[in-house]
Amino acid sequence: MIPSNHPIPLDAGVARLVALLGEDRYEWFAERAGILEFNARLPRIDAERQALIQTLARYGFPGQPQLCLLQVEIGGGTQWVLAADEVFARRQLAVLGATEVRAVDLADVLHRQFDDLAWLGTTP
Repeated sequence: MIPSNHPIPLDAGVARLVALLGEDRYEWFAERAGILEFNARLPRIDAERQALIQTLARYGFPGQPQLCLLQVEIGGGTQWVLAADEVFARRQLAVLGATEVRAVDLADVLHRQFDDLAWLGTTP
């Protein structure tokens, strides 16, 4: 949500998406926009557009769950774990005896390992 003491972005589409950001993400967006406008000398509207792109690249779309895919070596084999909280997942996997845990790109693994379709199961 755009704090009342901040200007509304000039581009209506940018303003709609920025209005959905949490306070911390909005502050990151506003800082980026200011840096781009004053240091990179971009027109304000272009700085806001670029700052939104950078914000979405860093944090994802507002309301979108921040999922991560982990490649896990456990029990002599490789497993794939989809998690909403990577830190919690790593702790739980350590308890389960995982020997190696690595964050990987979800879309890439889905395509290369599962031919674009994977079934989810429960913890063994």
